[in-house]
Amino acid sequence: MFAAYGLGATLYMPVIHPKVPDIMSGRAPAPASSIVLCLEDALHETDVERGVRTLTELLAGRELELDARPHVFVRPRSYDMACRLRAIRGIDRVDGFVIPKARPETIPDWTSLLNGTRLRLMPTLETPDLFEPSRLIQLRDLLLGAGLDRIAAVRLGGNDLLGAMALRRVRGVTAYEGPLGWFLSMATGLLTSSGLPVAAPVFDIIGDLETLRREVERDVQMGFVSKTAIHPVQVPVIEGAFAVPPEELAAAEAILDRDARAVFQVGGVMCEPATHASWARRTLARADRFGSPAPPVRSAAG
Repeated sequence: MFAAYGLGATLYMPVIHPKVPDIMSGRAPAPASSIVLCLEDALHETDVERGVRTLTELLAGRELELDARPHVFVRPRSYDMACRLRAIRGIDRVDGFVIPKARPETIPDWTSLLNGTRLRLMPTLETPDLFEPSRLIQLRDLLLGAGLDRIAAVRLGGNDLLGAMALRRVRGVTAYEGPLGWFLSMATGLLTSSGLPVAAPVFDIIGDLETLRREVERDVQMGFVSKTAIHPVQVPVIEGAFAVPPEELAAAEAILDRDARAVFQVGGVMCEPATHASWARRTLARADRFGSPAPPVRSAAG
């Protein structure tokens, strides 16, 4: 259930970005744990065919490093483009496809596209019809029917959802303080409780890292397993916020101790293994991926 923590911060890159070949070949360090090579909104329409050619040549190259590279997903512009990409030689060298504008009606086609492959899907929820809970439940059930092993993560497309209200992100304001707050709560509640990993929406004000930090801290509290970045400077902020504080790690380890009492406290916080075991396993998975900073050293006077 918690394997998606392996995605870490997910960085979007245009597939024609000049650094992509070096990152994919291992000649340059990966800027994030996972990368989405975008053929959709990161490209102008006039660059789309160039993007397809670039991806085709990249996947055919012998230099492609499968072990050292990050997780790589491809975001096509449409299902028809995905079918075209599915036929590319070497497409199984990526981890899967990001589904743009995922809706209940389109999920069966996308899942059938995976037949005979090890590819996974990263559906993006970004259409206004999904503000309706019944539509979101319908989509959730279809994803569960496809199998949890086929879903890398469900992404929430905050910018497109705001765009449906003729709004955009504001400097100094987290997503939880704006009109998307209720949707983020509803979506993560419906999806995470069913075992689906959910990735938090992008924060597109690159120069406001303090608000990004506050938002990611809330993302962690909400149970999101990853967050999309649009610039490398955001990656350390995201992954730093996902690191597990030492006191939470100690509590998680104590809760999962086979000799733990039914109810006890760690650092003044009640721990109840029957209730908190799932949280503890999630916390250990987070710590395994993002680490846990050492507690501050107190001075002799303190």
